[in-house]
Amino acid sequence: MTGFSHRRWIKRMIRHRYWLLGFAAVLGIAAAFTGRGLRLDRSIESMFAPDDPLLVPYHRLQRTFGEYEVVLAMYADKELATPKGIERVKSVQEQLNKVPGVAATVSLHDVPGGTTFEASELGDRYREVFSGYTHNEELTAAGVICLIERPGPEKPSRRVTLRGMREVVAELPRGALVGEPVLIEEAFDLLEQDGRRLNTWCTLLVMLTILACFRSPIWLLLPLAVVQLTLALTDAVLVLSGLELSMVSSMLGAIVTVVGVASVVHVLVHYLDERRDGHGRRRALFNTIDQLAAPVSIAIFTDAAGFAALMVSKVGPVHDFGLMMAIGSLLVLPSCILLTPGLVWMSDYQQKPQTPSDELALGRWLNVLLNWSSTHIRWLAAGAVVLVAVSMWGSNRLVHETDFTKNFRADSEINRAYGFVESEFGGAGVWDLMIPVPEENDARTAKPPKIDARLYVQVLNLEGELQSQTPELSKAISLSDTLAAGVGGASGLASTGDFALRMGLGAARARMPQFVDALFQDDPQDGRWWLHVLLRAPEQLSADEKASMIEEVRTITQEKFPDAEVTGYYVLMTRLIESVLADQWKAFIVATIVVLAMMIVAIRDIRLTAVTMFPNIFPSLILFGVMGILGLKVNMGAAMIAAVSIGMSVDSSIHYTMFYQRLRREGLSCNAALAKSQSSVGRAAVYSTLALTVGFATLGVSDFVPTIYFGVLVSLSMIGGLIGNLLILPVLIRLVDGDQAAAEGVGA
Repeated sequence: MTGFSHRRWIKRMIRHRYWLLGFAAVLGIAAAFTGRGLRLDRSIESMFAPDDPLLVPYHRLQRTFGEYEVVLAMYADKELATPKGIERVKSVQEQLNKVPGVAATVSLHDVPGGTTFEASELGDRYREVFSGYTHNEELTAAGVICLIERPGPEKPSRRVTLRGMREVVAELPRGALVGEPVLIEEAFDLLEQDGRRLNTWCTLLVMLTILACFRSPIWLLLPLAVVQLTLALTDAVLVLSGLELSMVSSMLGAIVTVVGVASVVHVLVHYLDERRDGHGRRRALFNTIDQLAAPVSIAIFTDAAGFAALMVSKVGPVHDFGLMMAIGSLLVLPSCILLTPGLVWMSDYQQKPQTPSDELALGRWLNVLLNWSSTHIRWLAAGAVVLVAVSMWGSNRLVHETDFTKNFRADSEINRAYGFVESEFGGAGVWDLMIPVPEENDARTAKPPKIDARLYVQVLNLEGELQSQTPELSKAISLSDTLAAGVGGASGLASTGDFALRMGLGAARARMPQFVDALFQDDPQDGRWWLHVLLRAPEQLSADEKASMIEEVRTITQEKFPDAEVTGYYVLMTRLIESVLADQWKAFIVATIVVLAMMIVAIRDIRLTAVTMFPNIFPSLILFGVMGILGLKVNMGAAMIAAVSIGMSVDSSIHYTMFYQRLRREGLSCNAALAKSQSSVGRAAVYSTLALTVGFATLGVSDFVPTIYFGVLVSLSMIGGLIGNLLILPVLIRLVDGDQAAAEGVGA
């Protein structure tokens, strides 16, 4: 009864094919209109789970000092220690102050005594305090500390502000704009550009691949329509669900394209095979839908499962990417249902059986490969054992990448800028240390509270200890440094009375109001006052060095100030990739279990399911092993491929095994069924993998390195899966099913 009902629906689909096309057109137009509202979430908070404890001090930083973000504008100037150089600094500062969103700037021109380069103790002390920010030690490069407003209602966007600042800096020798807000914004700008460029080129190259395989432009109609409808539906669903694109979502269009095309290729190959067997259009279309409905659906579900497994990650972009791609993969199915009957019918306008073409030679070569693999089982087994052993050893050598500048191409403008700042100023990474004012000093009513000199001296001593015990820390600056510079250094600060301290604080605020407010402020949530220490460290440190430095700063500080907190973009980005790496194997295991469960339901044979999974588990493991051996670091893109590739590479295996099972039910022997499966499904697997590889290869032109890693590694994983399906899978099927066939007396 179920089979009869199933076939009846197929007949209705074919009969009402043009109505389905019309409905698809209306649905696509409505979805495209709705999908225009899809936006990119550029906040760093979106990269973490809402309850991540790492966000607690970061949110406090935002509440207390978060009205502004720190961006450093720097340039080379060998005349800095001359009146001409100081005049140039002043001019640059004035231009930056005019940029919308720049709230305040501090340069050498503002530093008390900073422009007096003759013998001047006051100028020397203040220049020492601001060294690494407003100038380098050799006085051959200048810097302007810029406080920019955080994006908000009726405020300029960060993009607008940074674009205006870049225009100023671009006119300066070796001009550079650095700071974590610059890194994040630059990454999102590149991702938006990638999204537009990659979608276009991916679609174009995939279509050219299909044209080369099928040698007729008419067969581009179905895959192109399926891809465009799926993309429109995906964008619309994301908008209606209130979801926004995240840091890794630029790949959305490219991946939906290759998933859709991979599904359609099997349909086209099977339909043309039916036509070559002499069936008319209606019978060929009916048989194609009837025989591929289950494997195509299961393959799409496994794709979705691979992506959905990424949702176990607590990293916001990875979680959202998994959800979005699962949605996009699932929407390929309704697109195929709506478009396949009408567009296949229209594409085959000649209405006559196709004659065999040269592409059938591929089927013959695949059977040669089948025969070779069946006679070299021991060599294949030995090779597999060696590969797995070496890969496991290499996987233990994997390290992760936390230098965020490595997410950009080495020849990119942002890497040039950071290279200049790292070499001239000692570090481009800006992060934050917050020290609470003790209760006895913080009356909650004074604005600001009365603070005696001992606290300022303690903070000053802490800065010295941090820099002596953590060599990677290149600079620490706080209100204590500014006050000490005005009273003769640390010894003068220790003997300064309350009245003199207030006068010094008032003088500093009068000269640099926004800068002082960014170093000493109260938390509006509980009214507690905090001292803010700006820390500088090289951005281009290894993962271990960054993590060790951050932890050492936290430990040393909390020994003296137990409630102190270390936070900032620098700290968050260091932890981000660590979290992705920690979640990758969890996602891989979840994907494997879910895909395995789906395949058990579809294949209904535990042994065949097991051997079908086997060739698809190891390509990702081998890739990670090779990365470990070669010393390649795992970034966000690489960390996601394990779960994704298991869902995608198993597609062709599902088609292969289910086609084999159908032939066995029709009475073919194991060898005959394998030969026909290798020729028919093997060709479709080659074409679909070729389309997948070409599609993902377009990600290699991205300016964002994780996108490049993801595209290249998934392509290699797909190729590894194809090799496994054509070489290993037939051997395994024969091992578990061949003896049974002989025992049952099933003939060819």
